[in-house]
Parts: sequence; C-alpha cells; structure tokens
Amino acid sequence: MKTGTNIAAVDLGAESGRVVLCRWTGEEGILEEVHRFPNGAREEAGHLVWDPDRLWQEIVKGLRLAVSKAGGRIACVGVDGWGVDYVLLDRTGNRIGRSYCYRDSRNLPQMERLFASVPQKRLYEITGIQLLPFNTVFQLMAHIAEFPSEWERAAKWLTLPEYFLFRLSGVAMAEYTEASTTQLLDVYKRSWSEELTRALKLNLEKFPPIAPPGTPLGKMRKELATDLGLANVNVQVIAPACHDTGAAVAGIPFPHDKLAFISSGTWSLVGMVVASPVVTADSFEDNFTNEGGVAGSIRFLRNVIGLWLLQECQREWKAKGLELTAADLAQQCSDTPAIGPSFDVEAKTFLAPGNMIARINAALKAHGFEEETQPKELAAIIFRSLARQYAKVIKDLQAITGKPIERICIVGGGVKNETLNRLTQELTGREVLRGPSESTIVGNVAMQVAALEKTKSLDQIQAISARLKFPPAS
Repeated sequence: MKTGTNIAAVDLGAESGRVVLCRWTGEEGILEEVHRFPNGAREEAGHLVWDPDRLWQEIVKGLRLAVSKAGGRIACVGVDGWGVDYVLLDRTGNRIGRSYCYRDSRNLPQMERLFASVPQKRLYEITGIQLLPFNTVFQLMAHIAEFPSEWERAAKWLTLPEYFLFRLSGVAMAEYTEASTTQLLDVYKRSWSEELTRALKLNLEKFPPIAPPGTPLGKMRKELATDLGLANVNVQVIAPACHDTGAAVAGIPFPHDKLAFISSGTWSLVGMVVASPVVTADSFEDNFTNEGGVAGSIRFLRNVIGLWLLQECQREWKAKGLELTAADLAQQCSDTPAIGPSFDVEAKTFLAPGNMIARINAALKAHGFEEETQPKELAAIIFRSLARQYAKVIKDLQAITGKPIERICIVGGGVKNETLNRLTQELTGREVLRGPSESTIVGNVAMQVAALEKTKSLDQIQAISARLKFPPAS
C-alpha cells in the first residue's frame, strides 16, 4: 500500500457515534475525530427504537467532513457498532418496520418460548454464546410474534453496522464478529446454525452470507461517492471487525499471552483472547460467551454491566440541576477504599433505563447496607461494585480456561477512570495496563489497514494498532 493513505472509520455507540479520519503513512497513523453526534433510543408505539435514517445522515455528514479534510482522497471506509440489534430489508433493499433497541422489554418473554423448542444447554452447546435476553435470536422471535407479516416480507436481515455498510456499498453480508453476537451462529462451524434455524422456523434464505473481519466489500456506491465528491476516487468499503468489542480488542497493543482485557464503557466486557471456543459445563454455568475475534481468534468473555449504572444516575442528577461528569465523580472518589458498601451489578433490574438511583438503593438495602443519595458516595459504591464483579469474572476466567492471567488491559472510555482502574487492580491482584481509550476506532482502522496491506495474523494486526495514535491534546 502506498504511503499517505486516508482511511475513514465510523464508530457507532448506543450513546454517541463518530467519524474519524486516519492519515496512514505506511509506518504510523494519525487519527482525527472529524464528527461526533449523539445517539439514543426513543419511545415509539410502546417500544424502544433506534432512528437509522438519522444515523445515516450523521454518517454521511461525517464522511463529507472527512473528504474535505483529506483533500478529496479517501482510500477506504469501515463501520463498527454495537451488536445484536438489526433491521429487516425487502427485496429492493429498503428497510421494513422499526429498528428495535436491545433494551426493549419485548425480548425477555421470548427466552422461555425459545427454550421450549431448544433447551438452554443445547442452545449454548451450539452457539457458545452467553444467554442474554437481548441476543438477536430472542429479538427476532419477538419481532415475528408481533409483526409476522414484516418477517414474511423481508428478503434479508442485517445487524446495524452491516446495514450501514450495505448503504455504503450495496453489498449485504454478515461480518463474523458481529454475527457471533446473534446467538444464531454455530460456534465451531462459524456458519449459521441449521439446527437452530430449523427448530425456530427461521428461513435461512433471509440470512446474509458470513464474511471474516477485514473483508473488502467493493467500491462505494457510485451515487454516494459522487455526492461526497469522490466520483473519480476508487473508495473501498471494508467490513472491519464490525462488532465494537471485536474492534476494541483488535486495538489492544499488548501481547495476549497471560493477558485479560476489560473493554470498559457503557458495558464492560471482561475476557481473554483464545484460539478456539471454550464450551464446557463450567462456562455454561458461569454464563461465559465465545464471540468471534479477528484473525480466526475467539473472544472468551462475560458481559458485565458497566458505566451505564453511572450514566443513568447522571441523567437523574442532571434533571435536578446537577451537572456532574464521570471524570469529576471519579476524581472526587479517588480515595475510595476497596472495602465498603457494594451491590450485585449483575441483577437484571439494572438493564432498563430510568430510576437507577432508587434501584441501586434497593439493592444496597437488600445487601444490608444503608441507602445513599449523595453523588460522590453513590459513584464510589458503583465503582467498587464494578471492580468486585471484575475480580470475580477474572477468577472464573482463569479457572475455566486453565490459562494464567498476570495482567489486565483496560480499553475504552473507562480507561480514563483512574478510581475504577485502581480498585480493579487492588481487587483482582493483577497489574492493570492502560490501553487506548479509543480502542474501538483503533481496531476499526487497524483492520482496514490490514485489509489494504493483505496482512492477516493477530500479531500483525496488533503491531498496526500500536502505531495508530490520536495527537496529544493541546
């Protein structure tokens, strides 16, 4: 690949999205955020839904800014985002119905319905995926139960990052890291499970073909390229690691030997990179998941609720006129001891938005602790409770895999929370390494560079990630 290559990366989060431009010299890459925009689910017809059209408008706006910054020369673009949520498309590629949020209440009743057809243990044996009510398999069942005609009309379904790649390229595919979160993939064959789709009467013809991370999908659609001022530029659309955690782990610059990771943000993903799936009685009992990774690897991890707990409290405080940032609260709690009041962050009551302070206090009371309403003290309790859960998962992770863990790499927005990092180090007894706070974008760009340079190994991807940097803040 020639030097001076401009790469655009779109990163979609449940709270916000951004478009980043990378100027890759062949030796290093300088990253620049050119556009950031808010995101969030909204209530509509009794459901929590996303607005894909508005997200698309923001993506196009960001790409237009990237093109301007790059002097009209963009080599490629890739999209990553959260997992499990999807859209239905008709035969002409138009969207059918709404795009539902994973936090919508429609999903939970579908678990028992599915287990009547496929027992929990068998579902795990096939997919290796943690049983969570928002996994795509339960969402699709909920959709079909409420809107059967929409499913009948659908020619394909795509997860959200794949949908935006489709709008960029015209190519409908399922990227492996993203597809693995659906709980519809055979964890060993790495293809859609015929046993599951047959048992659940899901038409496999509606399932897109699966592509490995780092797959070039082809040129950007002509009309879009023309609109962006790229009519005479051969812009490649690349499926990076489309799942944001897959991208975040690809962005870790440290060797994975004896290393665990925590991708810390709205969710905390606690795990390690392994060569092959770990599907055992213990991993099933402890609800560990085998998500697809880059370069043929597996991300063996547990989903742990993360800074969502604090974010929801911040929303309540803001409604009362208290503007408190996560950074401010972490600083105020810098001397928080590892021993003290805590609660079980894994309780399902914390998944839904709203009334988080009351729900945390109910959990504290159930554990024999006094209620707390002061922001500083409540934030300290949240950080301690998260760190305690991290310690438990790290202990289970080592026991189940039989692999030693000496260091933990924190990536994502939570890497800036030194109070949480310190508590994690104290409660796990492991050295905590600080990876990139923007690890998802780093991994997204690294996979695009790897695709352009036709490199495939985990070590090569890791080496690329280590050479991607945001300039220091002035």
